[in-house]
Amino acid sequence: MKKSKQFISEGVLTKYEKESGKLRMSGGSWTINLDNIRLEEVHKIVYITQSYVYEIMKDSAIKHGYIKVFRGENKLVVPLTRWTKRSL
Repeated sequence: MKKSKQFISEGVLTKYEKESGKLRMSGGSWTINLDNIRLEEVHKIVYITQSYVYEIMKDSAIKHGYIKVFRGENKLVVPLTRWTKRSL
């Protein structure tokens, strides 16, 4: 059974990404597609790659990130320095 690339459970947005999927902006960033989720439903964001787990609280992501339009989609861009990173 294939895992969904993204899901929300108990207020936690979990997304599976490739490490190469990070943006180079702001010294490296993860983006959250605001067109695909309702931030009101989320209190924590977790990205899982092949090697690491990245975590950030929604309020911190909003405070330290910025909104940018990429390919017609509204994205919240959050610099890697604001995420907690741990090895798998």
